[in-house]
Amino acid sequence: MAQLISVPTPTGKYNIHIQSGMLKSFEQLPDLLKSSRVVIVTNETVAPLHAEQLSKLLPQSTAITMQDGEQYKNLDTVSQLYSKMIEAGADRNTVVVALGGGVVGDTAGFVASTYMRGIRLVQIPTRLILAWAVRLALTY
Repeated sequence: MAQLISVPTPTGKYNIHIQSGMLKSFEQLPDLLKSSRVVIVTNETVAPLHAEQLSKLLPQSTAITMQDGEQYKNLDTVSQLYSKMIEAGADRNTVVVALGGGVVGDTAGFVASTYMRGIRLVQIPTRLILAWAVRLALTY
């Protein structure tokens, strides 16, 4: 059973979608992901488990990986992600999808908030015990 939580902020709101198995069906993905150019940022551990499945659901997407581990949450990694996003043709209308929790979520969030003065971000943390959560947030 899907759950939607709307979180108010000083400048608007964002939604959190919680549902088990969200990546199994395109219809369950938020509309934001269905119509935008998407860059999926993940790490070397999560990529083989979920990146291909998500990429198939989002044919307009490009998956890019970063190394796994807290020591890679740094500006060198950010610079590498910027370069890969430029190669992928990311622009102001691109949505960054952080596929993975912790380091991936933090690093991809920073990249989204600073790339071209901020682009949209979707968080798909993979460390939730019973459900996937998709956090939609404008990162301006």
